[in-house]
Amino acid sequence: MFKNLTVEKFLQEVASENPTPGGGTVAALSGAMGASLISMFCRVTAKGKKYVDVKGEMEKAGEEGDKIREKLLKLADEDTKAYLEVMQAFKLPKDSEEEKEKRREAIELASQRATEVPLETAKAIVPLLEMVVNLAPKGNTNAISDLKVGMELCYTGFVGAVANVQINLATLKDQSFKREIEEKLQKVRERAEQAIGEGRKTIASLIS
Repeated sequence: MFKNLTVEKFLQEVASENPTPGGGTVAALSGAMGASLISMFCRVTAKGKKYVDVKGEMEKAGEEGDKIREKLLKLADEDTKAYLEVMQAFKLPKDSEEEKEKRREAIELASQRATEVPLETAKAIVPLLEMVVNLAPKGNTNAISDLKVGMELCYTGFVGAVANVQINLATLKDQSFKREIEEKLQKVRERAEQAIGEGRKTIASLIS
């Protein structure tokens, strides 16, 4: 939906009065850009003669970053689709009690999907943050600033995705579903916060 647009066109779409693409899509793309920089760091390291001992590891990590980037690009589109499905549900007729009930069910189901997508985005980003912790001390110091930017882009995407989950959770009626999502979100946040803390500390020690 969006990945074939030019950067300029996409930014124009984001800046327009249209509700999509919105924050969830941009959060996923922030993670995708971060993944790209992490892959770049790996490949710059892998081709360096000084880093022959970690060449295989870096090549594998670069490929993993590519896979996560592609997943995040798909989630960027999925976020917009999920939002549009919620809007469609709100447009359903509500003249009779039967129609009202069907409309309520449709809104709830669409809203649940709109909650699951940013959670998937957050979950996809966490391994990238954890990769940085492992890769930073082993990689090419000349590209450490690129890794730092990649890490922060990933974390920004993570924070944005979490915000979207929380906002959508507040609209849901199914308490069992809400508790399940909240538990998953808590676990993901704990991993992310630990990784970003360690990543920032590690990179700071390398550039100071």
